[in-house]
Amino acid sequence: MSETILRRCQVDDIDKALNYIGEDRLLCFYLYMDVLECGITDEGLGLWTSEKDGEICAVMYRYYDCLHLFSRGNCPVNDVLAVISEIDPKVIVSSEENIALLSEELDKDQYIYELNHIITTDVLMKENPDMTIVPATKDDVPEIAEMMMKDKIYYEVYTYDKLCTDLTRRLEDGFGRLFIIRNEDGRLVCADATNAETDDLAVIGGLVTDPEMRGRGLGQAMTGYVWNTVLREGKRGLAFLLDDNEKTINLHKKLGYDFIGYSARLIRK
Repeated sequence: MSETILRRCQVDDIDKALNYIGEDRLLCFYLYMDVLECGITDEGLGLWTSEKDGEICAVMYRYYDCLHLFSRGNCPVNDVLAVISEIDPKVIVSSEENIALLSEELDKDQYIYELNHIITTDVLMKENPDMTIVPATKDDVPEIAEMMMKDKIYYEVYTYDKLCTDLTRRLEDGFGRLFIIRNEDGRLVCADATNAETDDLAVIGGLVTDPEMRGRGLGQAMTGYVWNTVLREGKRGLAFLLDDNEKTINLHKKLGYDFIGYSARLIRK
């Protein structure tokens, strides 16, 4: 039986890697989008393929502190571990099956495991016309990051400065958009985002509401607005829901969202 060969890709190899992903991009959309939008030449970026008998069997992409992995079937664990050893990512993202395989080889005490449902819908959501929702600018980023850092899912992964940098980069690169709600005093109370977009797809995520303002319909209004904005632009929206949030999952099922797969990740403590 032939062994796999791990290759560090050059710019000319990008199309071959993306073609391997093909229509499965919905299951690894951040990987696909990051490669497409950001490439591999800047510091903190990198692309690897694992090949067997001259054919790709896995694609790995470094996006700064994160390693994205896609493969059909089980990944070549030794090749992935070699890349992990080289770049020491803080976050590893792949399918549920691949993350389970990697977890057997990594120190479980050093990582937090998360499983997310990938959801989509083509149904317009109900909007609240009394809520004023506007696109955010770079000037709003410090306030958005400060509010996000009150949430466990962000302070376990980011520092405040790193989050500001990532949000600003996303806006500057045209990679995604931020939306905000301010109260009558001008205080930021709710934000949401598109985290990656192409001409026909958009990942929606990052909804956060000021803890003092929760339970007032801000999140529901924001969610409806952002999803409808994407749908009216002729794009398909995607979002990720944590598997342990049963209340939110049941709500999205009642609203008519389609659950199309899973994405798992390991977050280094």
